[in-house]
Amino acid sequence: MPVLLKKKYFFLILITLFNKANAQDLPEQFLSKIIQFPSVSYNEKQLKDFLMYYSCEKQLYVEDFSINDSTHNFCASIYPLSSNKPNIVFLNHIDVVSEGEKTEWQEPPFAGNIVKDTIWGRGALDAKGLLAMQLFSILQWKDSAEKRELPFNVSLLSVCGEEIGGENGAQIVTNNFIKQLNAVVMFGEGGSGIDSIIPSQPNKTVFGVSVAEKSSLWLKLIVTRKTFGHGSVPPSIYANKRMLRVLIKILDDKKKWRFNKLNRAMFKKLGELEGGYKGFVIKHINWWIFQPFVAKHLNEGGDFHILIENTITVTKIGNKGIVADNQIANNAFAVLDCRLLPEMSPEKFLKKIKRIAGRNAEIEIIDQSPSALPSPITKHYEAFCESLEQNNNNATTSPILFPATTDNNFFRNKGIPVYGCMPIKLSKKMMESIHNTNEHLPVKDLHKGIKVYSDYLDRMMKM
Repeated sequence: MPVLLKKKYFFLILITLFNKANAQDLPEQFLSKIIQFPSVSYNEKQLKDFLMYYSCEKQLYVEDFSINDSTHNFCASIYPLSSNKPNIVFLNHIDVVSEGEKTEWQEPPFAGNIVKDTIWGRGALDAKGLLAMQLFSILQWKDSAEKRELPFNVSLLSVCGEEIGGENGAQIVTNNFIKQLNAVVMFGEGGSGIDSIIPSQPNKTVFGVSVAEKSSLWLKLIVTRKTFGHGSVPPSIYANKRMLRVLIKILDDKKKWRFNKLNRAMFKKLGELEGGYKGFVIKHINWWIFQPFVAKHLNEGGDFHILIENTITVTKIGNKGIVADNQIANNAFAVLDCRLLPEMSPEKFLKKIKRIAGRNAEIEIIDQSPSALPSPITKHYEAFCESLEQNNNNATTSPILFPATTDNNFFRNKGIPVYGCMPIKLSKKMMESIHNTNEHLPVKDLHKGIKVYSDYLDRMMKM
């Protein structure tokens, strides 16, 4: 029998959560319910307790991967982890970003309302919708495990703190529980299905399955320059002016296009799908002879620049303390969100930024995510792509470099192949709602995502 919750959980949540766990057998009802837990980063405990209780109620084996009151991670699996079976792990995170301006939401952000066959609320896509798809695909296989011995264990791994760097979530799991997990492959966040990426076939859906992602490096620049304080007598140089000059030097520094094995493979696949002369150019976009003709797509603001460049975004500029409108500040700071290609060393990149800034600015590292080499293409990748194509007519798949940062690299650094994909086609409105107002997921897409995961498992269990 699957393990029961420890007493400390049982008495704490049995009464308060029993009614919540009841009648959540439809995926849309379940997703609606978990959206109602406002699990903004640092506030995931109540949702984790509910999910652990729900998983136990569904006769899954549950392990708590938390080490203190600030970490809220757990694993729910078909077989106990102690069986040491090779484990297919579905990775998700239970924290969400804040709701922002509530009045701009079509539906209340934490109500989980289902309106016109669409589930609304913070986390519907990122990443509670993903969690629901993964969990319900696992539940579909639980009965099979009771009837016959499956070659793989299948687990749901839910972690906290992804939106704030993963220190209390994925990092805790990889540092303390990775051997216990015994993962042979993991599937997490990453690409999705999108249209209009192939010029000659705008209705062709292409699913990007990420095998690598950029790492993040968040820097704080600090400039100090004591001057006369009144704005009516400006000196030749002062803190804000110096900061602007430093930022302009950094942002205007010529970016180098970097073509690697992965982004070349992406362009090759897109070129093959396009065909003709345009397709030939896309396939060989790294050839210097074609670059004058495609520069508008490769330069900053173009379609592909984030895939071939290390990017720098100024996300915040300010002064320490309270500064009056007619007062010259003695210091200034700026925050840079830098996203680095897999082959770029953070140390080398930081050295370059320091060289450009010169002695006029101090530079502090606010946070950085781990970098990792791309995951290899395996039978798990191929089976997942086959399931995506089977469940989406006229769709194709491609390995991609994901330009954002997720928890995946924590596990890639442990030698585990990790593939990232929300296994549904995202409309422009759906993509724009992530980390924005009016986040939503159609019920039909929720069920389609479950089917993709379940069909993938079906392929693997037959191998």
